[in-house]
Amino acid sequence: MTGRHWSSAGLIALGVLVGSAWSQAPERHWLDRTGADWLRLEPHAKEAYIEGFLSGAALSQAVGGARDTAAVRTALDALRRQGTLRFPYGANVYASRITDFYWWKNHLPLPMWYAFLEVNTTLGRPIPDSLP
Repeated sequence: MTGRHWSSAGLIALGVLVGSAWSQAPERHWLDRTGADWLRLEPHAKEAYIEGFLSGAALSQAVGGARDTAAVRTALDALRRQGTLRFPYGANVYASRITDFYWWKNHLPLPMWYAFLEVNTTLGRPIPDSLP
C-alpha cells in the first residue's frame, strides 16, 4: 500500500473506533431522563417504565416500618385496598397523561419523575409535604 492508502485506512480505522466509543457512551442516570427521552420510547417501553415506577413507589411506601417481606406484602395489600397508594392509577392512565404533559414543548426539559408528580397532582393526588 502507498502512503496515501495507509492514511486513508488509518482514518477509516480511527472513525470506526471513535464511532464505536461514541455509541457505547454510558447511559444517563434515570433521574436525568426528560421528556425528550419519553418521546423516544416505544409504547411497550413506556408501559414497562411506568409499571417499574409504580412498583417502586408502592414498595417505598409500604416498606415504612416493615421488618420482613410478609409485612411489606400486608402493607401493600392494605394500601391498595384502602386506596391510599401515592400513585394509585393504572399504567395506561399515567402513559396518556405523561404523553399529554410532554406535548407542551416547554415541558420537554423536565425530568420524567417530575412529570409523574405533576400528573398525579392534576389527577387530585398530590404528594403530601411530609411522608410517614
